[in-house]
Amino acid sequence: MAEDWLSKALDIFPELQGELFLHHDQDSPSSLWIDLFSLLHFAYEEDPWNEDLIRRIYSYAAWCFEQPQPDSAETDLSNAAAFGLIEDIPLDRKISEDLYRWMSVEAFDGFENLFRYHLEDDAYRAFREEFLRKKKTYSGPAILF
Repeated sequence: MAEDWLSKALDIFPELQGELFLHHDQDSPSSLWIDLFSLLHFAYEEDPWNEDLIRRIYSYAAWCFEQPQPDSAETDLSNAAAFGLIEDIPLDRKISEDLYRWMSVEAFDGFENLFRYHLEDDAYRAFREEFLRKKKTYSGPAILF
């Protein structure tokens, strides 16, 4: 299992070659997602945004969500992506305001409990309304669905 997610991560993020093997527990993908969320934050700080890196992070998340669920939560790729990426999206304004380009409405609704972890009811409703408003005017494909 470790080889699969590490190999995929190296394919998608070749610039992290040394980082992946030196700084991450090769039996647990969760620590990688902490770094990927940080990279996502910094990708939005660049001017212009680092669209390539943003796309690759969401693509890797989509791949993680498609993987079979193992017996252990520590090696569950969808769990790692959910808690390392999705749960924290509402905490970063630039990431959350651009989410409509990367996520389908169905996925957004499916992640409601994760989004609500950091948001009170009113804040979640406003977050969802803004997402839906932007999604209605966007015709591009979603990576996460």
